[in-house]
Amino acid sequence: MPSREPVGMRTEAATIDPHGSGWLQGEATMVHWFTVVGSCALGLGVALVQPGWSESQEPTRQQVDTTTQRSDRNWHAFWRHHLGEWRGQWTRYSASGDVRESFASTRRFTADPGRTAGMQTNRYRYGDGRSIEKTWSYTLQNHSLADGFAHPAGGRMRGLALDNGAAAWLIPTLQPHEVAPFELFLKRGDSRHSVGVIYGADGTLQRTASIRETRGNQSETIWTNKVEHGEPWHPIGRWQGVTRQLHADLTLGPVQRSEWQWVNTDQTTHFFPDGIILRCPDQRIPGQSFAIEVIWRLNAGELQTITAQYDNKAHLVAITHQSLTPQPESPES
Repeated sequence: MPSREPVGMRTEAATIDPHGSGWLQGEATMVHWFTVVGSCALGLGVALVQPGWSESQEPTRQQVDTTTQRSDRNWHAFWRHHLGEWRGQWTRYSASGDVRESFASTRRFTADPGRTAGMQTNRYRYGDGRSIEKTWSYTLQNHSLADGFAHPAGGRMRGLALDNGAAAWLIPTLQPHEVAPFELFLKRGDSRHSVGVIYGADGTLQRTASIRETRGNQSETIWTNKVEHGEPWHPIGRWQGVTRQLHADLTLGPVQRSEWQWVNTDQTTHFFPDGIILRCPDQRIPGQSFAIEVIWRLNAGELQTITAQYDNKAHLVAITHQSLTPQPESPES
């Protein structure tokens, strides 16, 4: 069951190297968004933005080219890390944390050698014997946009990809009285998971989802078969590592050193299986900023977080990812 447990916060410091058919059935938009992001791989790690135009060239041309470079980087990053066949378990929960349904899935991503065109095929296998398959085709020309990676099914949801496999699927600018879906991805090697959240038109949290997947050899999966929410817990001690940030205009911030520790907040906290925690508001309030955060403790020595931050006008500010390890204890004096 979700609880109002403390949630992690971060402190950033010195800059270093600057360089689905939906989990929510019954919501057409959701059907599209969880299929896309989840399946479509959060490929990251693409070419960096090339040097800008000289000051002598007209600003409008510079702006257009810079925007294209950003969107192309985002497109390639999205596909780079997630090509292949991902098999796993999807579990959908009510806002109170009750299991609504859980089923097996396969999401397969393929692309041409230049990764300018790709295809996504999702297969869902239910306990009652039902099986559903859906396929979408993507092209760089048609789906790489200035505000993110678009899904072939249409709609205003966009994919934003960092350079390490982390990514998000969301609506960059939310409208009043609009259903608001989100999906945040974290990945390590051939293991990845995403957490989905959907708010109703009245701003109330409607449901959540946890999708745990493995690419390739299923005997090497790190995931358990558990689906129920766990008891409240939190990572102990101070953690340190690096922070990467992708802004709403697809610009990448410099990689920064960061510190993190578990602190109190009044947000609702959901404790999914396998060391995954979701922190989000149970009600979106018009005129108030908000954040949706996922924390993943891979083991005692490795932690990842991803956060989607919105301002008080419901505009996306940035997607922030942290990769952390325990901070060494100071020697006693």
